[in-house]
Amino acid sequence: MKTDKMCPGAGRTDASVIRGQGPLVRSETVRCLADRNKGNEGEYARHGVGTVPGHGKDMGKSKYLVIYEWLSEQIRNKVYRPGDKIPNENELAAMFGVHRMTVRQAIDKLVNDHMLVRKRSKGTFLLSEKSPVLTRSLESITTYYDDIVSAGLEPHYKTIAAGIEFADAEIAAHLNLAVSQPVIFLYRLMLASGVPLVLERSILPTDLVPDFLEKNLDTVLYKVLHEDYGMRLLHSRQELGAVMPTENERKYLKIGDNCPCIWVESVVYTDTGRAVEFSRALHRGDKYRFRCAIGGYVYDKDGTAGQAPLAGTLVDPSGGSGIGVGLDRRQDKAGRAGQAKG
Repeated sequence: MKTDKMCPGAGRTDASVIRGQGPLVRSETVRCLADRNKGNEGEYARHGVGTVPGHGKDMGKSKYLVIYEWLSEQIRNKVYRPGDKIPNENELAAMFGVHRMTVRQAIDKLVNDHMLVRKRSKGTFLLSEKSPVLTRSLESITTYYDDIVSAGLEPHYKTIAAGIEFADAEIAAHLNLAVSQPVIFLYRLMLASGVPLVLERSILPTDLVPDFLEKNLDTVLYKVLHEDYGMRLLHSRQELGAVMPTENERKYLKIGDNCPCIWVESVVYTDTGRAVEFSRALHRGDKYRFRCAIGGYVYDKDGTAGQAPLAGTLVDPSGGSGIGVGLDRRQDKAGRAGQAKG
């Protein structure tokens, strides 16, 4: 097997089997690459691209997966930082003794993971040290900003459209308004380190948020409601399910035809009991997960199955009445407390 030239004077050299990785280039060739990078003369001197994976453990894997995992390890170990240029396909192919298309397959996987980005005529660069997969808790009211920051990524809101419309029957029912009453709509895209993850449409009653459209809308909505309008958001009601997005939604989320999404409808209430926001958000199914805590299974003495109380209530095992600890959510007028989006 032959390898492409890696530096002037290297010529073409036979590949040898090194460290159980199948055909990799001779050590002389790797040293030639390192020599070329001495004194920061090359792009990758400080990254140690001559380092190859460990012995034997990857022999049964596809070659592109070996390269993918090696690059992923370099990223985890912070050999490369966001904005750094990684070795090009020719250099990686020579390092691993494989065809360029095998290297391209590994890089494509990292590009699809939104960790690498290709720039025409410039090369391939590290976009993020983590693949943007977010987890949303359904146990309290949080925001997308919280989700993104918790994942170690950079949050960004992008307003697509905002204005005033008139409530139809569905919106009126959710917000306890009259049909045709004016409401504010806000259509936004939420991104994590530049990757679009959520497409959300929020509806708010105009009488609760005067001059709302004059505010900065590319920020956390609940921060605006709290700081500018003095609202205290107490609880929310949510429903969710799966759906295939429309062509326009796929365009905003930058996903393919076969990527399902998770829709979440939410109504958020203030401490006065007023519904302040009705929203419908579309989450990328490949990038978002949902987590909730569920109470224990209760089997009553009479032999019938029952439902365990929600968090915040203790049950007397002797069969007596429940002992409240903090908020007894069974008494909540909405029937359940959940979480809303920001």
